[in-house]
Amino acid sequence: MPWGKTALVTGLVLAIGSGIAGCTTIASGQCVDWVTLSPAEQERTASLVVDAELRSTDRTVEALGRYRVHEARITDVRKGHAPADRIDVIATSDQCTTNWQPVEYVDGDPLTEPGTYRLYLTKEQAGGAWRLVVPGAAERLDR
Repeated sequence: MPWGKTALVTGLVLAIGSGIAGCTTIASGQCVDWVTLSPAEQERTASLVVDAELRSTDRTVEALGRYRVHEARITDVRKGHAPADRIDVIATSDQCTTNWQPVEYVDGDPLTEPGTYRLYLTKEQAGGAWRLVVPGAAERLDR
């Protein structure tokens, strides 16, 4: 094969291979540029707003990254309908996530400290846990 055709075939193979690798990377991770929402906007966006006592568990759930599950014992429902008096909650990551890897946060998981919080939630499709509508959509109530 003449040198020009060899270079063309090699270039096509590399381009196709890079494209496939790029699709794999996109499918295995996600970067979301979250908008900042005021507490009033968080409440409008949330399908469930509750006051709850939180405690961390040793369980994790996969939802475009491995999230630590927090158990919320609901003390007051402010919006929506809680399916039970205890629900699983994850704190939406403010960083890029990668499937099957622990998620990261700029200032750490905002739900790590046990206590009472107001949570602005939406139902997470993967893993069965509720998640904060945006990173930081939780108010500490017992400080």
